[in-house]
Amino acid sequence: MNTGLAMLAGMARIPKLLDSHPDRHGFCPNLSSVNLALLSGFCLWLGGLALLAVPTTMPGAEPDPKRTLDLARLSFQRNLLEVSLAPLKKHLSELILLEKSRAETRDYTGAIEARDLRKRLETELERLDKELLLLQTREQSIKASLLPDRIRLPIEAAKLSGVRRDGGALTGWAKPGATAEWKLGNLPPGGYEVVLRYRCTPLEGGALAVQEARFSLMADVETTLKGPQEKNLGTLKITDGTGPLKIRARTVLKDNLMQLLAVELVPASK
Repeated sequence: MNTGLAMLAGMARIPKLLDSHPDRHGFCPNLSSVNLALLSGFCLWLGGLALLAVPTTMPGAEPDPKRTLDLARLSFQRNLLEVSLAPLKKHLSELILLEKSRAETRDYTGAIEARDLRKRLETELERLDKELLLLQTREQSIKASLLPDRIRLPIEAAKLSGVRRDGGALTGWAKPGATAEWKLGNLPPGGYEVVLRYRCTPLEGGALAVQEARFSLMADVETTLKGPQEKNLGTLKITDGTGPLKIRARTVLKDNLMQLLAVELVPASK
C-alpha cells in the first residue's frame, strides 16, 4: 500500500513539472494525457485492495498465503505503472515536436524550456521503466517459487488432430503431423523439462517435436521393452505461459508413433 502511494507521488511530480514550464502564452500543451495517467493510476490504487484480496495461485500449486499476497501486490503495482507509462511516453513525443517547432520558428527561449522539460520527463520515465522491470522480475520469481515440482497436462484435455484416445492413452499417431495440443495455464516464462510416459512396441516409434509459441524440442521415440517408460526429453523454453503446447509426430516408422500415457512439465528452477 505504501509503495503504491509512493509511486503515485512520484508520478504526481510530472504535472507540477509541466505546469511550471508553460509556453510564452501561458499554455502548457496536452496535459490531458498526463492527467489521464494520474487518474488511471489513482483508480487502480483504489481498486488495489480488492485485487489484493483475490488469491493468485499457479497451476497445481499448493496455496501459500504470504507469497500469494505478495504476488497480488506486485501485480497491482505493475498494472499501476503500465497504465501510467503509455500516456507519459505519448506526452514525451509531443514535447519533442514542440521543441523542434519552437526552434524552427526561432523561439529559442521556448525551445530551451521545452528541451529542459523533455529531459526531466525522460529522467522520470527512465526511473519508472526501471521500477517496472524490477517489479516484473520479482513477480516472475514469486510465480516460479509457487509452482509445484511437476505440472501434469491432462490427457483428456488435449486437442487432437490425427490422434485418438484409447484406454487413457493417446495413440493412432499414424502420419507425420499428427498432433496433441494443450493450453497452458498461466505458467511463468522460463525453462521446463518435458517428461513423457509412453509405451512403444517394436513395430512403433519414430520422432516427435514438442512446440510452444516460439521454441521447440526434438526427440526420438524408441521401443520400450519392459512396458511403459518415462523419458525426459530435455528443457523447453516457454515464452508464452498462456499459449498452446503441442506434441507433433515428425516421423512414424510404421503405423503408430507411440501410446502416450502422461505429459509432465518440470520447472527448471526446481
